Amino acid sequence: MASRKFQSLAAYKRVHINPETRRMTLPEPFYDALQLKDELMLAQVGQVLIIRNPQELVTTETDLLSDIVEEGFTGQELVQEFAYRKAQHEHRLRQQILQEEDSESSAQLQIDL
Repeated sequence: MASRKFQSLAAYKRVHINPETRRMTLPEPFYDALQLKDELMLAQVGQVLIIRNPQELVTTETDLLSDIVEEGFTGQELVQEFAYRKAQHEHRLRQQILQEEDSESSAQLQIDL
């Protein structure tokens, strides 16, 4: 992806971080868009921070586990297969983000108003 398009500047904000407490306030449009309540999932991939709704992660893992059960895995094999596939899924996400980051570093960021 050479550039990203944003519908408005509400999707792109500079946020102040208190250096003493390392706390920040998440702007309301981001909070609402992610349908957050009292927690979020935060991950670092390279120089990128990813913020996700924890429920999205639960849904993804539930779907993954359902697929493994349908394939006939049981007991310890099920646990091992789930751990393996979860790690593979996380690796693919990491690679995708890093590839996008590399592509974007050589292209201009495009913001549509």
